[in-house]
Amino acid sequence: MLLKLTNQAQDYAWGSKTLISDYFGLPATGKEMAEIWFGTHHMSPTKIVGSDQTLAQVTGEPLPYLLKILAADAPLSIQAHPNQEQAIMGFAEENSLGIPLDSPARNYKDALAKPEMLVALSESFEVLVGFADRRVISERFQELLEVGASKQVSQTLETWLGWLESEDGIEKTFLSTLGVTQEIVAEIVDLAEQCPALVDLVSFLNAHHNNDPGVVSALMLNHVKLNKGEAVFVPAGMPHAYLSGLGVEVMLASDNVLRGGLTKKHIDLKELTKVLVFEATEVSPVSRIKLAEGLARFQIPVTEFDFYDVKLGEGNLLADLNLPGAGILLSTAGSLLVSNSLGESETLKLGEAAYISADARLFSLSGSGEGYLVISSKKS
Repeated sequence: MLLKLTNQAQDYAWGSKTLISDYFGLPATGKEMAEIWFGTHHMSPTKIVGSDQTLAQVTGEPLPYLLKILAADAPLSIQAHPNQEQAIMGFAEENSLGIPLDSPARNYKDALAKPEMLVALSESFEVLVGFADRRVISERFQELLEVGASKQVSQTLETWLGWLESEDGIEKTFLSTLGVTQEIVAEIVDLAEQCPALVDLVSFLNAHHNNDPGVVSALMLNHVKLNKGEAVFVPAGMPHAYLSGLGVEVMLASDNVLRGGLTKKHIDLKELTKVLVFEATEVSPVSRIKLAEGLARFQIPVTEFDFYDVKLGEGNLLADLNLPGAGILLSTAGSLLVSNSLGESETLKLGEAAYISADARLFSLSGSGEGYLVISSKKS
């Protein structure tokens, strides 16, 4: 079974009104076009082109992954996702408490972990991801202190600098930043605007989340700028926030999010503390393994699916590739022809996607274009 897919853009407030429409040539809606989902998740059902049926209705069973186009003009919340054990326990506990699944106070919408990876489609994509080294965090706080802070803010910064010298310093300091007053945030923003290394990030965050404690918390995270084609992987427990840019995101099909800042949505610091891994992280782009000319697999520690980078030119053919499970192919440049061993084929132009069922044992790719392919590691 080979089916062309379609879906509507989600209009989350942080989304861009232009990035998706400009890049993919899709009609602008006049609203924020934040995400377009491809998968079987019930929150935004993917439909079959030319049919009223959803992909979930046709397949009869859920896919383990979710593929998204993501476009951010404003920062998403600072957040983290649970591991599998935490998701199972958290989901069961909130069920036992009778918290409705659609309640704003709900932390766990399902019993699944949510590792994720984002690949930049725009020339750059900015993210906050993972805790920075304690030395780097201390240098940032010290720079603020040297500008000339008030007595109250000086005492706060000095307390954090002292904590950062201890083993649990990242945890104590980060949780403290999330609880600072708007007055302290406002002064730290003023101080940061006098610090060349901090001004751009802090000003950008504060413009969208005025005096939110997360503006200060962000100074404890790695600020990374991905170049086009580079990817970042976010495992369970890692704090992160996408800031700006257009990308393709792939993840396990979960909706479990624990937020900590840069948001007006529900924040549960007690639960967030359980989920976060308070360790410094050195961030580097995800590596790829070249499998054939035009096909590379991203090296990510996820067992439920594999994710591939496809780049084909005229005359280049990827023939009779193994299909261990159901897949989704998204075209991000030019056009791609996908066919399977059942004799079915579809041509995907820029922005189009197709579902490839595991009923076909093999599939082939040709054309002149680029795209991203996700395949279940086991038959779905």
